[in-house]
Amino acid sequence: MDALEMKETVLFQQLLNHKKRLIVPMTIFFILFYFSLPFFIWFFPEWIYKGRDSSFIPWWWLFAFFQLVVTWILGWVYWCKAKKHDELIEDLKQGKDL
Repeated sequence: MDALEMKETVLFQQLLNHKKRLIVPMTIFFILFYFSLPFFIWFFPEWIYKGRDSSFIPWWWLFAFFQLVVTWILGWVYWCKAKKHDELIEDLKQGKDL
């Protein structure tokens, strides 16, 4: 393996590490956040079904709506970071350092 191939391999590994640092924490957060609503409904039904003190809306309705918001935010963050990864891939194709 010559020096150019070694450099490309190192750059590619750096790119994969960048992607892992983005995808793994986001996936873990999403799975924990997504399954927390069924967890709370199963283990704390008296708390989750009860309305808030100042309104008639139960907590699980608010949490379910917030899940939609968080999903959109995570999608937007991933989209922004994916654009950066696309730029890094183009740099890698052109032989630039990351």
